[in-house]
Amino acid sequence: MSRSSIIALPAIALATALAACGGSEEPTISAQAAKASVERSARVQLAPQAIPAEAREQGLESAFSNAATVAKDRQAVMVFLLEDAGVADKVGELVRDSVPEPSRLIVKENVMVVYASAGKDRAPQVEKAVEAL
Repeated sequence: MSRSSIIALPAIALATALAACGGSEEPTISAQAAKASVERSARVQLAPQAIPAEAREQGLESAFSNAATVAKDRQAVMVFLLEDAGVADKVGELVRDSVPEPSRLIVKENVMVVYASAGKDRAPQVEKAVEAL
């Protein structure tokens, strides 16, 4: 699987799924807490990603990834912060089947993480870190 397909498939699926969701709960996990926790567990540096206006209107508040360093990192990590847990759950249900195996989709409250490894698999550490948020 190419670097661009690792990054593009979940991002496209997420943007499409957001159009079908709405939410009303307050976010409970901050963007910085989620980003820092995933960075430590995956041992990568995540950078902010542009969010299309339509996705922002539908509840995507922030996104981070290591898109610029995927080849060097030998893993792709994307962190999405949604406006609330309800939106994250709905989007997770809608995109779960579009995340190619052996990639992982991890959802906790208003946080969604897509993790794919082409080297050392740190998915268990990432999942544990997200669950601890």
